[in-house]
Amino acid sequence: MLQDLDSLAARIGQLVQFTRQLQDERAAMQTRLKTLEQDCEAFRDQLQRRESEFSAAAERNAAHEAQIQSLQAETQASHAQLQAEVTRYKAYCEEARRQLEASQADTSRLRQVADQARTQIDSILVRLPGAPQE
Repeated sequence: MLQDLDSLAARIGQLVQFTRQLQDERAAMQTRLKTLEQDCEAFRDQLQRRESEFSAAAERNAAHEAQIQSLQAETQASHAQLQAEVTRYKAYCEEARRQLEASQADTSRLRQVADQARTQIDSILVRLPGAPQE
């Protein structure tokens, strides 16, 4: 019976030791769980910050896109206006060129007519009585 009690005491000692070991492991697990929960919370905070940064970047991107579209529309309007002015000035230049050519042609014709008139007047003056003879 003593032997049974010794065996029982040994087994109780083993159970006590095993229970303490399990308690130590439980405490270690709880500590690790708290650490993991803290890490998880830190990652959640980091995720929220990143999502906020992403949202802000997306808003800035949308604003820049709107600004780019506005500037492109403005540029296209300016380009169209300048193209219209170029067309108008080309037409004006072409009209001025035609008028210059017409004026030069008229001037040339008038010179010929003036030269012919001068020749005729000289011829008439030479035939007049009392005209100096050359």
